[in-house]
Amino acid sequence: MSSATWPRCALACVAAVLQLAFGEPAASDEPTWIRILPSAEVTLRDPRRLSVSVEGLLYVADTGHHRILALDSAGNVVAETGGMGTAHGQFRWPTDVVADRGNVVWVLDWGNRRIEKFTRLLVYQGTLEIPDRNGETAAQPEALAVSLQGDLFVFDRDGGRMIRYDPLFRPQAELGGGSGSQFISNVHAMTFVPRYGLCWWERGSEEIRRTDPLLNPISSLRLDGPADELSLATADTCLLYGSLSGLFRSCDLYHPAETLFEPFEGDSSVFTSVTSLSVGPDRRIYILDARQGSVYRLSAARE
Repeated sequence: MSSATWPRCALACVAAVLQLAFGEPAASDEPTWIRILPSAEVTLRDPRRLSVSVEGLLYVADTGHHRILALDSAGNVVAETGGMGTAHGQFRWPTDVVADRGNVVWVLDWGNRRIEKFTRLLVYQGTLEIPDRNGETAAQPEALAVSLQGDLFVFDRDGGRMIRYDPLFRPQAELGGGSGSQFISNVHAMTFVPRYGLCWWERGSEEIRRTDPLLNPISSLRLDGPADELSLATADTCLLYGSLSGLFRSCDLYHPAETLFEPFEGDSSVFTSVTSLSVGPDRRIYILDARQGSVYRLSAARE
C-alpha cells in the first residue's frame, strides 16, 4: 500500500473528520489517505462502485473486468465472482454493488438488465428483473440502495421511476414516470440514510432529492451549485456526499452541511475523481477513484 498527502481541510473540521473516521484521536494523530488498490494482486479497470459491509469487507464493482470483488481492509481478495456472460454469477458491466445490513450483497448487472443477489462470500442467491410498464421486456436498472430493514430501492431508467421491493423481490411502492416531483431521470448516485430516507442525486442537479421509506417525496437538500459528479454514502444517521469540490456531511436538515474537506482539485490532490464513497463499521471513509482505478482509505499516520 502507498500513502498520499492529506488534502486541505478547514481547521475547524479536522476534529469532526477524525471523529467520523476513528472516534476521538490522540492529539498527535495526523490523518492521511492510504491507497489500498491497485495492489500486486488486484488491478481494476473502470470500477464504478464500492460498498463496505458491517463486518468491514470491501466490495468493488470492477466494471471493466465484469466482476465483483470482496476484499479485506488491506485490499486482500476474500472472494470473487464474475466473468463476462449471462449465466448467474456472470456479468456484463456490473455498475453498482451494495452490501446491506444483513448477509446480502446486491449487484446491478447493467449489461444484462438485472439485479443479482449474493451472500457476503459472493455465493449466488437470486435474480431480479424489472418488467417494463407493458410487462414485456426487462427495464434498465440504473442505481441501487438498501434500507436497514432490507428493502431494495431501484431506479428504473427506462420508466423514469423509483421502485421499492421487499427482501423477497415483491414490489411495494413506486414513484416517478410523470412530471414535477414525479419526474426522475439521470440518477447518478443513491443511498438510504435512516434519518433522511432515500436520497439520490441526478447528474447536473443543484439538489439531493429525498423520499421517505414509502417513496413519498419530502424536502430536498440544496447544494451550493450544480455538480458534474457527486457521490453519496451513509455515515451512521448522517448523509455523506462528495466530489472533487470537497467532502461534506449533513446530519440535520435545519443546519448547513459540514465541510469535511476543501476541494480535492489541484496539483497536490490525491484524487482525479470521487466516483464512489463508503464508510466502514470502524467509521473509516473509503473513496473510489475510477479514473485512477484506485481505492483509498482515510487512516491515521501511525498505520
